[in-house]
Amino acid sequence: MPPNLDVFVIGAGVVGLSTAIRALEAGFNVTIFAETFPSDPKSIKYTSCWAGANHISVATTNALLHRLEADTLSTFLELMKDQPLVPVMIRHIKEHAEVSGPVYQQQSDHIARCYPDFRPLDSSELPEGVVCGGIFSTIFIDVPKYLPYLMNRFISLGGRAFRVTLPSVSALVSEKDRPSLAAFPAPSTNESPSFDPAAVINCTGLGAISLEDVLDANVYPTRGEVLILHAPWIDHGMSYYYEDGHITYVIPRQSDGHVILGGTFQPDDWHPTSRAETVKMIKERGIHAYPELLPPGKRENRDINDLEVVEECVGLRPTRKGGVRLEVTSLTVGDKSYPIVHNYGHGGAGYQSSWGSAKFAVDLLKSVVKNDD
Repeated sequence: MPPNLDVFVIGAGVVGLSTAIRALEAGFNVTIFAETFPSDPKSIKYTSCWAGANHISVATTNALLHRLEADTLSTFLELMKDQPLVPVMIRHIKEHAEVSGPVYQQQSDHIARCYPDFRPLDSSELPEGVVCGGIFSTIFIDVPKYLPYLMNRFISLGGRAFRVTLPSVSALVSEKDRPSLAAFPAPSTNESPSFDPAAVINCTGLGAISLEDVLDANVYPTRGEVLILHAPWIDHGMSYYYEDGHITYVIPRQSDGHVILGGTFQPDDWHPTSRAETVKMIKERGIHAYPELLPPGKRENRDINDLEVVEECVGLRPTRKGGVRLEVTSLTVGDKSYPIVHNYGHGGAGYQSSWGSAKFAVDLLKSVVKNDD
């Protein structure tokens, strides 16, 4: 009898899609189950659509995170070489800081190890009020195009997908408790899966809080509020570290002239829409740090009303105490036990650790599901 290679992936964010693709490439038959997909209208339930996103390592002394980020950076570079139309680009980024201390120096040293062209900025290159900084090149991801790219790649590799709202992981394999499914994309010829998978991969992000047989109390949202500006003259990234601990960051998109201006990091804050006072703060800090965000000819007065705001955005980063959860547990339903591979809790580092965590999760999958072929 051939081995059972059917694998279910729960979640269609950047981590779920990347993991599903890697599982397909490893020879598994993969079906994604998710409430929200990349082509849906933006929703506070779907974190990945709100991201910037770029690759700036935050691993420092975390060996696992460093591995995930390094693997992801390598994969992005390979994708750009093999698939020139992938919505990812390399641009340089300038970092400025109002204060220099052990924490900033540790991060700066780490950046220098991760990105070979990093160099400290000379004092003559620093704006007034800035005491140190650096410049280097890294990856920038055009999120509105990249998520559909991943979905299309998954489907083209033979993956199947169904829209469903799950109360639990066990509902997927329990005929009695299973909610109704809708094939995605619709119309679709997708037949219902066997519902007897060899394993399930849990990429639910914040959903891990509410899945009845996961209920991970270590997961919490870190609210991020950003603005999308129309500023086609900006072709590089920027980060500004304030003395009070706030950060202003600028992330250019690939082709529509838009840039992301952020942002906030607000733990345990579920508020789903923008706050007027926060929008004002982001604008003020943005033009203080980088007046070139204003249209040419309107930079002298530094009036926040001259910023060309396209959209006010709020996303909830799926953060986890203890870091990313990458491990195998088991779930017993009736008289059968199913391996569950967990891959969630990436916080604001989902994109920059997506391919690395996908590889790690599929390695775990291989350790519990043997493919004799």
